[in-house]
Parts: sequence; structure tokens; C-alpha cells
Amino acid sequence: MTTTASDPMTWFPYQPRRHQERVVYFSEQIFSEGTVGLLSADCGIGKTIATLSGYLSSRYNDPTSRLLVLTRTHSQSKVFEEELTQLRIHSADHLLTATSMVSRKHVCPMKSLMQNLSTLGFMRGCAALVRMGECTRYWNCYKRNGDGRTVPRQKFLENIDEMLNDHVVSRIIAEETSDELGQCPYEVLRWCAKKSRVVVGPYDYIFRSRVRMALLASLGAELHEIDILVDEAHNLSSHVLEAEAAELRGSDLTWLRDHKRDIVNETKVQWLEETVDFLWETTMVNLDTLRGEHRLDKWDAYPRFAAHGDLDRLIEYSTPMEGVDDSVPMDTPVDKLVSFLYAGKRATESDDWLVTIELSSGWEEHFSKDLSRVALKIRPLNAAGLVAQILRSARSAFLMSGTLRPLSHYKRILGIGSAKGEELSSPYPRGTRLILVDKEISTSYKTRNPNLWRAIGERIELVLKTVPANKSAMIAFPSYAIMQDVLSFGIDSGFREQLVEDRTIKIEEAKSALAARPHALFCVYGGKVSEGVDLVDTGSSMVDIIIGVGLPFSPPTSHQKALQDFYDRRYGPGSGFYYAVVVPSIRKVAQMAGRLRRSPEDRGVIVLLDKRFMKHIDVFGEDTAADLWPYRDVDELKEAIEMFVKGGAFGEKLS
Repeated sequence: MTTTASDPMTWFPYQPRRHQERVVYFSEQIFSEGTVGLLSADCGIGKTIATLSGYLSSRYNDPTSRLLVLTRTHSQSKVFEEELTQLRIHSADHLLTATSMVSRKHVCPMKSLMQNLSTLGFMRGCAALVRMGECTRYWNCYKRNGDGRTVPRQKFLENIDEMLNDHVVSRIIAEETSDELGQCPYEVLRWCAKKSRVVVGPYDYIFRSRVRMALLASLGAELHEIDILVDEAHNLSSHVLEAEAAELRGSDLTWLRDHKRDIVNETKVQWLEETVDFLWETTMVNLDTLRGEHRLDKWDAYPRFAAHGDLDRLIEYSTPMEGVDDSVPMDTPVDKLVSFLYAGKRATESDDWLVTIELSSGWEEHFSKDLSRVALKIRPLNAAGLVAQILRSARSAFLMSGTLRPLSHYKRILGIGSAKGEELSSPYPRGTRLILVDKEISTSYKTRNPNLWRAIGERIELVLKTVPANKSAMIAFPSYAIMQDVLSFGIDSGFREQLVEDRTIKIEEAKSALAARPHALFCVYGGKVSEGVDLVDTGSSMVDIIIGVGLPFSPPTSHQKALQDFYDRRYGPGSGFYYAVVVPSIRKVAQMAGRLRRSPEDRGVIVLLDKRFMKHIDVFGEDTAADLWPYRDVDELKEAIEMFVKGGAFGEKLS
């Protein structure tokens, strides 16, 4: 039901920038009509505050409304915390209550006491401390009443009301308040969420089935009563497929085999002993011929003798704490076995699942000495089957991203073809970005050789030395191996220091280095640095050069092949490569390219070193054509950059 009483823009707390008014009205429309909407709007438009303003216009006068904001990372949650704070100030009252949730494991101040309980996993260790009365922070929040039930203490509830009245409750606020009062910060967050109109949390709170049930029970709500806002929604399909997957490593199976009688005694499920032997045999039978990965029949991973009715009891066993405790799977071998069987049951009910046995890198001949490198995996392939019903069942759903294009692609893979869409062009002035695409180089497998790596290195060096070193440069590769091959020829970064990502790099270290002085940051597509660091300082981008080396196509694994086959069946022959390989790969590059401009004053150069980019340039947005310069050789590359730096037809001088 629409509750709008005035112009939606009255809820917007700032002077609107280009496109923001359209986002406010589109958001208000979706939430008012109780439908599903998709918004593709480039970074810098300010879609977070605009979308929230549209929501408030639609729902503010409805006291039963609940908005669940889903983000992929904690840094994205902080953006919503900041904008919700501004909306509280703008609305000039305290009806807008909001809490930003994190998992119990991340905020527990007593983790050190659980070191001796490591075999139980964190959640079981936490439950044990509570049960034994050793977690004083928990019992400072609760007490036993006359009939033995656990109930919240009055002072604890008063503290919750005071926090919601004064703040958007974040992790930091919850931890600081809990330290002062000796309370459990997670229980503080959980109760604040129960009483909040807006709750911010990770994707899994809705899109992982077991967590969703616990969340809704904790909030005291049904899915049809909840509005959903999904940030960075281009990640949603891949995230859901990963979240509902299950894995048993060789080390887990070894532990389960050694403790199978104890497991039966504890769970009272007799067939688990035979199940452990069954999975062990599946693993051993395939080891002799295993070289990387092998596809299995679903009945090789799920025993026909499993009693489906016992799975509910096992799921309850693997949920030792009341309420929503974590958005990640439980971490003991028994919990992993339960998740594996739960996924296995679902796989037997549909053809849209993949079962494999896989071998991680570093394999040695004597496999029996290191079974930890072997894993049984069960993965879904149909994201639409996992997402569409949730989005349609919610009161309304709003999905947004800077790279949610083409919209038709996401409507298809999420199963929401009738959803309304809005695609907005870049809000930045024309001529502030130059996109150069190499017309000669290709990093396809058949062209890879030392001469190619040398040529790529020469182009990278030319770009770094031609653009003034006022800001940092980001150079991304499809893999660490290709990055090292190119760097082996030596690259002069000019006045920029070099910083090379490896698997041990910490995000904080990378950001601190870039803030201190200009760097040439060498990284991989989709890595911690290329996607995990918010490269912004006082609202402006910290980079003025982005170089994408090659297309980050996924390797041809059984999983990738199964995805392609699924899309070919669903949308027609030839569709699989486009949906499973092309769009996800180009999107990684487009996400990185979006870091170049974060304010109207930002300007810079994007260089795409692979001629295959020209086939898919539309994924970068409709306004790409005005900034595009396909070049043939290094002389033309240098000429184009020099024209851009000096001003010319492409913008003002970079200095």
C-alpha cells in the first residue's frame, strides 16, 4: 500500500546531483507498488542515499515496514550507516531506527577463552561457555525466570532503546557500549535489529536458506512483510550459487571416519556411520584416476539409504545458539557433513546441481599422506531457482549496482524477467575519461608467449611514464602467473613506486601505501586489491590510470562447463559462453574501471590491452563511445594520451 504523503524529494537530505532525482522517484515507485526493480547507475551518482530516500517516502508512515539492506562487504555497510545517519538528522525525529549487523564471531570479546574448545568450532564453543555460565557478558544480557526460561534483563532492554534513540547502531557503537556495560555485543546488535525499521547485513541473511529462516524468526517477521534492498547486485547470482554449495575435504572425512561412532551417539542418527564410510569409499575409488577434477553422479555423493526426515533433526543439531548467529557455515566436520547432506538431498531433486571430486594445486604422488587436498563438492547451477522466489515473495525488492548491465542479462539469470529496470548513464562531464583499446594484442591461450608479455610490458611502461604521476595507477591481470610473466621483463613505473599484490597482502597495507604517495599497483582481477580496497580520499578517486591486461575468462573447469551447458539448455545453444563466461569477466573489468572517477573533478585514462574487449564494450555503458579510442600501435597510444593530458579534445590538463 502506498503511504506517500508528499513529493519524494522532500526526504532527500542534500542538493541533488545529476540523476539522483530519477533514482529517488524510481525507488519510491518500486517500494510503493510492491514489485521488483533493478537499477544500474554508475559510481558517483549517489544511489545509496537516493534509494533510501525513495524508500522512506513510500514507507515512513507505515509503522510495520521493515527494510533489509543486503551488502557484500563491511565497507559497503558503512556507507549505508552514514547515509541512514544523515536521513535521521534530516527527518528530525527518531522513528527511523536502524542497525548494521555483523556475525557473532566477528564481535565476540571472549574468543580467547575458546582456544581449548577449537575442535568444537566457534559456535559450539560459544554455546558451551553460555551453558556452563562462563560467558558473563551473555548473562549480563539475560537471566532465568521462574520457569527456567531465558529472558532479557530489563536494564539490557533499556540500553537497547537508548541506543536506537541516539544512533544508527553499528558494530563500533555496539562494541563500545557493550564494553562499558559488560554485555555481549552480538546480543546487543541482535536486539537492536529486532526493534529496527532498517537492518543492514550480508547477502546470506536472506539468500542462504538456513540463515534466512533464523533471521526472520529473530526479527519476528515473515518474508512477505520485508522490503529488500540489494547493493552491488551484480554479485548476487554468483554469491548465491557459492552460498548454497557444500564441500567435504579429505581432512574432514578422515576426522569423521575416526569419530563416526561418537557422531551417531551424539546425533542419534544411526545411518550417519554408514554415510561416512560411503563418502570415504567414493573418495578412495576416484583417487587413482584423479588429475585435477572429476564429475560425479549425484548418487555418488548422497547415499540412497539416507532418511530425509532425519535431516531436520541434524539441522537443528548444527544450530546450537538461539537467533541468527552467523552468516557463514558452521565450522566443525560434523556441521560440514550436515550441510553436505542437505545440499546432496537438494541435488537429488533437481538436475541443476553439479557434484565433483577435486584436487587442489600442489598435489604430490603419495596422495594418502595429504588428503586435505581432496574435496567432494556439491554446487547449484540455477541462480534463478534460488533467488527469484525470494525476490517475488518479499514485500518488494530493489536491486542496484554500478555495473548491472545489460539489465536483460540480470533479469534472465535471476529469473525476474518482469522486473522494472532503470539504467542511468555516467553523471560525470564528457571528456574527463579516455578509454584506449588495443587493436592488435590478444591474451588468448594460443597467443601467449614471451614476445606477448614483453609487448604488454612495453605498453604498461609507456602509459605510466606518459601520464603525470599525480595519482596512483592500477594494473590488473587475469592471474598471478601472467602478472609475473609480464613483470619479469622489467617495467619502469616512472615516478610511481611499485606495489605488487600477492596472496598474503593485507588490504589496509595497500590502501595506506596509496594514500602516502602515488604507486603503480599490480594486481589480479577480482582480487583483494582490485575489489576490496575503496580507493577514495575526501570523495575523490586515488587513481588516474587503470590498465586491464587481457580478459579474465574463467578456466575451463567442470564447473564452468556445467554452467555453460545449463545456460545452453535454458536459453539456447551458444548462450552458455555469453552468460557463464563473457558477462562475468567483462563485469570485473567494468567494476575496476569504475574506480577511475568518483567525483566530477576526477579524470584519467583507461587502457584495455586485448582486442577482444571491442566485442563487449557495451557492458561499460552507453556513454563509452564518446570516450573510446581503439589504437593500433604504441605510437598511437602515446599520441592519444598526450592529447588527453594536454587538454585537446578530451579534457583539461592533468596537473
